[in-house]
Amino acid sequence: MLPENNILFKGIEREDCHRMIDCFNAEIKKFKPGGRIMDYSDNPDKLGIVLNGTAVMVRYDINGVRSIMESLEEQNIFGVYFTFTASQRSSIEIIAETECEVMFVRRSEITKRCENACQCHSRVVENLLELMSEKAISLNERIEVLSQRTIEDKLISCLSIIEEKTPKGKTPQIPFSTTALSDYLCVNRSALQREITRLKRTGVLTISKRKFKLIRNLDSDN
Repeated sequence: MLPENNILFKGIEREDCHRMIDCFNAEIKKFKPGGRIMDYSDNPDKLGIVLNGTAVMVRYDINGVRSIMESLEEQNIFGVYFTFTASQRSSIEIIAETECEVMFVRRSEITKRCENACQCHSRVVENLLELMSEKAISLNERIEVLSQRTIEDKLISCLSIIEEKTPKGKTPQIPFSTTALSDYLCVNRSALQREITRLKRTGVLTISKRKFKLIRNLDSDN
């Protein structure tokens, strides 16, 4: 994916986009699967934009317990200002799941006063605010999932959100492995696997690799 196709530069002409990238002193790096893309504690001012590949945002609490906060795909942006956490008792890292190409830029470079007061710079700031709003919605969705009391309810809530976001005509797909999904739901992996097996057996869920379908009973009398 070309940098100018990213949502941060939405509405900006290609020539202006490349000029803005130079203006922001952006850098593009490649990462192998499992590689650490960024540690938030070391880069409080840096934003990352996934150009190619997939990554995950991983949180480690004070006891070293690992939780996946978010799956990051092409067009996704990450950084301290998109995590909505000020806790010093946990650390957050971005880890590559596949080969990744990421563009880095400092937030201070984007929000600084533009000497030329150019329209495209203002548009980037508007896009950044829009992305922050979308992250707030994503945070609410995660709270909705984690607020469920049982593993079944957490799983169904998570899959329902994925299903709603899947374009019409396409099969919903879980963006995590079973281990990563258990980290995302903050549940035991074996318990989650048993729940998936039970839901498949009872006909509530069909799943092949990461593609799935929820079977809802529309007969309210039963």
